[in-house]
Amino acid sequence: MDEEFDLSTNELSDNVFSNVLTKLQNLQYTNENEASRRHILSNGATFLEEFIILLDKNTVDNEIFLKIEKTFQTFIQLLDSINMHALFKANSVFAYDIFYLYIRLLNLPGMKILLKRSDTENYTKLVYEQLAAIILFCMAATSSHAKFTVFDLQESHNNQEILLLLLNYIKSDFESDLSSNYTHTTQLILTFLWSYSDKTIVVPNLIKTGYPEAILKWLTIVDSQDKLFDSYEFIPSEKYLKSNAIHAFISIIHNTSRHDDGITVLNFLEAISVIKKVQNSTTDPTINLLCSMSLALLLTPKQIKNDRKRMNNVLDQLLKSVSDASKSEDYKDGGFHISEPLVVLVKLFNDDRALDYILQHAQVELDASSTVDFFIELLLKFNSVVKNEKDPLKQLTCTAVVNILWSISFQEHNQYKRQLKNNQKLCKLLEELFNNTNSLNDSTQYVPKYIENIQTAAVGILLNINEGSADDALVSQTKISIADNMSKSNSKPMIMISYSHDDKVLCYQLEEELKRTELYDVWIDKNYCTTGDSWERIADGIKQAHVVLCLITKNYTSKSVRREVIYAIDKLEKTLLPVFILKPDVPSWLEIRTCDLTHIRFADEDKFEQAKITKLMETLQQLISGSSSENNSPPVHHELPILTTQARHDELFPSTTKILLRKSIISWDKADIKQWFNENEIMIELYNICQFIDGSELLSFAKVLQDDEKVQYKSYAEEFSKRYNGKILLLHQFNKFANCLRKLIVEHSRQTAPIQLNTKRTEGKSQTCEIL
Repeated sequence: MDEEFDLSTNELSDNVFSNVLTKLQNLQYTNENEASRRHILSNGATFLEEFIILLDKNTVDNEIFLKIEKTFQTFIQLLDSINMHALFKANSVFAYDIFYLYIRLLNLPGMKILLKRSDTENYTKLVYEQLAAIILFCMAATSSHAKFTVFDLQESHNNQEILLLLLNYIKSDFESDLSSNYTHTTQLILTFLWSYSDKTIVVPNLIKTGYPEAILKWLTIVDSQDKLFDSYEFIPSEKYLKSNAIHAFISIIHNTSRHDDGITVLNFLEAISVIKKVQNSTTDPTINLLCSMSLALLLTPKQIKNDRKRMNNVLDQLLKSVSDASKSEDYKDGGFHISEPLVVLVKLFNDDRALDYILQHAQVELDASSTVDFFIELLLKFNSVVKNEKDPLKQLTCTAVVNILWSISFQEHNQYKRQLKNNQKLCKLLEELFNNTNSLNDSTQYVPKYIENIQTAAVGILLNINEGSADDALVSQTKISIADNMSKSNSKPMIMISYSHDDKVLCYQLEEELKRTELYDVWIDKNYCTTGDSWERIADGIKQAHVVLCLITKNYTSKSVRREVIYAIDKLEKTLLPVFILKPDVPSWLEIRTCDLTHIRFADEDKFEQAKITKLMETLQQLISGSSSENNSPPVHHELPILTTQARHDELFPSTTKILLRKSIISWDKADIKQWFNENEIMIELYNICQFIDGSELLSFAKVLQDDEKVQYKSYAEEFSKRYNGKILLLHQFNKFANCLRKLIVEHSRQTAPIQLNTKRTEGKSQTCEIL
């Protein structure tokens, strides 16, 4: 742009506004001069403030209004010419400063009169509307690039009063006089809110002022009213198309769902039903994707499981969006940065079924030999970019992809681990990320709790793909550690508590309850992981523990707690005591490992019921006694049986099955076997495949299965797929069958064992399957 803007004029009459309007007109911009652009924005805010103060004390007639309008139009052209977005993108600190310069103008008495829709003289009202347009225009531009922090949630900076004024202004358009069009000011407010909410870190400010509840209400109103809302341009248009109102509303709802507090509030407000209604009625692909991402973030694992068809479509949408964005120069697809669908995938991949669908069944063509390779290449590509840039969105992208690869590394299929392990560039990068003390996380970029720190995720992948080396080295020390612990006759049994950090208050309460008995030492990470390698210290805590107590709430879903449980059960075969708070949706990987264990369930998420605490202590005593005997150490109380075979039998089998077990398992016929399948709620399809003739054949298969469960699962999964038209036999379904068979082996041993075994525990391989 070669021309120079010079707004000086002699057309202003001698009135009270002449001086300040002349200042606005004298602002000039020379091309390529950043200092002049900064000068225009900073001084423009100062001159507008001076003008608003004067306007509050004076009236405006038609002649003055026309001169004011002409000055404002010229100032708007000047703002448009300086390319604010490029300026703010290059200098986010300046964008932050300008944001606060302009938003505070809305707090001036005259602007409050407009936002409260108080009666004012017509020309004065028109001038206030033009002022609001300029201010909101600048606020929207700056909030797109300003780096907000948690400091902006504090009372001195959260601008709650202004946000409330904006909310009430919009409310007047949507909840009264339904036959009128939306005002241009409402259009600009929505544009600002859309941009502001995209900075996830400030979403709590919108929650505090009631935006989620109001917008959900407006979505239902817009859906049923013939209102029009046009595209979000700065210049007012005569009509405003309804579809764009929905676009703005669902965008703000989606941005809210990207914050952990937003998820809580939106679920409380039952937003899922509203979002589904919008998605079912729209033909706009962008709105459809916004709805899909919002639902994916809000739905619980159980809800996802019950809506599998919709969620498979969502997974395809997200993967395609990531793929398309990865090919574009700005890493965007339809206005969405690649980090947005990636973050949603991280959340969904806490459920192994969602990850399995993406890895094996997704209906998306990728520019890679496999989905695993696609994510590996994406990480390598973005890491090279992040090294040279400090873009928080690109840093978030790297963190999200490492989290996705961590989820993949947990999968049972060894081919995935081999793909990760055999990629030398990936392994080298993971080691660099783990050893890098400069975290990629940016303090201005909000990261939800379901995304782990990039260093934690990197070491998690390395541990998972190097099974047999790092983990086995820890396992090899276990027997020595246990023997050392048990040999210290005066030491107390160690209880290790595994918990989500979102439940730290509950964890500390439980710690106090355990310590109050003076019977146990308690291991929790806050006391041992202050420095050094936290996973190494946690692994050591698991090794030392007589019992690993898992505090399971709705938050117990992260990959960190998953690693702890797998290491405790699968590697060390530790005694686990699940302690449930209410009835949380349990991820499949956890359900498989805890469904048959003795557990405690508390009905109050704020405090522990004393009766259940007593039951917890009794159960711990029994488990610790059993743990001691298994290691050939004397039980704590010789005069008490550890847990009689009959007591174990009562816990292993429900009352209906006990009636069946009065009959020797070996003598079962086909009818008995079918009854056993039905009573244990094992898939009837498995019964049809197996076709066991008698109990002896059933027991023989149970022993074969015990020797190599993975091979048997693969064989049955293939047969299942062939027989039932490609239907998938899920791992947790087969594991339920396997767990019931293990119980039968225990029961068969009880039926055939000599009488004296009632007070003495037998040793052997099957011992690890017993539920204390």
